[in-house]
Amino acid sequence: MAARVLIIEDDPDVGSLEETLLRQAEYDTRWVLTGEAGLATAAAFHPDVVVLDVGLPDRSGLDVCAKLAESLDAFILMVSGHTREEDKLKGLGLGADDYITKPFSASEFVARVAAFLRRRDRNRAQSTVSELACGDAILERNRQVLGRDGATAFLTALEFKLLWFLAESEGRLLTRAQILEHVWNDVSGVPTRVVDVHVAALRKKIAEVGAALQINSVRGIGYRLDVVVAAQP
Repeated sequence: MAARVLIIEDDPDVGSLEETLLRQAEYDTRWVLTGEAGLATAAAFHPDVVVLDVGLPDRSGLDVCAKLAESLDAFILMVSGHTREEDKLKGLGLGADDYITKPFSASEFVARVAAFLRRRDRNRAQSTVSELACGDAILERNRQVLGRDGATAFLTALEFKLLWFLAESEGRLLTRAQILEHVWNDVSGVPTRVVDVHVAALRKKIAEVGAALQINSVRGIGYRLDVVVAAQP
């Protein structure tokens, strides 16, 4: 079955080019012009990759990105004319997996999408374990949640993959480079600070369920997940 790619782009020239390139690469492709149409199409089409423009006529592409990341198991490639790192961090912090700026080359665009699909295949091959103990909490792959004593925190795809990686390496310091390689596949153009953004989100969700976990940072190096041991009376 051909991989499914959804394009959400209001510029007819850009959208037409993206659609043509993806169809030439033999992907099952849909193209819509607005954020609302994108959300509706994503729910019915179940794409593997979403190519999402930041500037849409009806609503912010960043808002659409956040909603897609919450409801969809798909890679999100943000497209924008902005090149500032802060703009990239906004999208990546909301659940985007990569960011490409206009104008881009045809080969780069198709290569980014192909890289996502290789990651998808590797992830599926590695996704045989459905649960992982995480201190006094449980990570459930099928529901993509962190649960403890009936309390549940829903995680985005990237948050889940990051916490799973940290939990598998409990007590061991992981560098930002290691995290980017494992979670983001060291995608070109992803700022290292995006790791900090996702760690901050995970800390809040760990607190939501009251898990005895702590993501500790080592300045300038990376992060380590530790189980918090209760003090003896």
